[in-house]
Amino acid sequence: RQAADSALSGFLREVSVSTVVEFGPIVSILVLQCHSKERLNRLTAITWLAELIHHPYSGGDALLPYHAEVLGAIMRCIFDGEVEIRLVAERTNNDLLTLVKDTEGAFELSPLLDTLTGELLGKDDVPTKMA
Repeated sequence: RQAADSALSGFLREVSVSTVVEFGPIVSILVLQCHSKERLNRLTAITWLAELIHHPYSGGDALLPYHAEVLGAIMRCIFDGEVEIRLVAERTNNDLLTLVKDTEGAFELSPLLDTLTGELLGKDDVPTKMA
């Protein structure tokens, strides 16, 4: 497990400094892992999503097609039973909101609203609704 964590950490460092990143496949995998039963998988996935939001070459625009998927994963983790995962998800949610606000390019808002509405209507817990 430590070797896998070390390898993933090294890969994340490489992705963080890479000028060319295929965000689509990475986001898809991370979103799926945010639904995992394994705590470490969920924590790693939400941490990686946070890093992708801050990727120096994304400029927000590269993540535009994936904002709704990322939001869904964040909302899923905000009501996680693990405090550490919830805290990372809350910070990631704030970062995504800032990214969306600062995005200068035109983008379709309806997928984000659909995801948000679906998550809010499907949950009765306070943390999800406050996000």
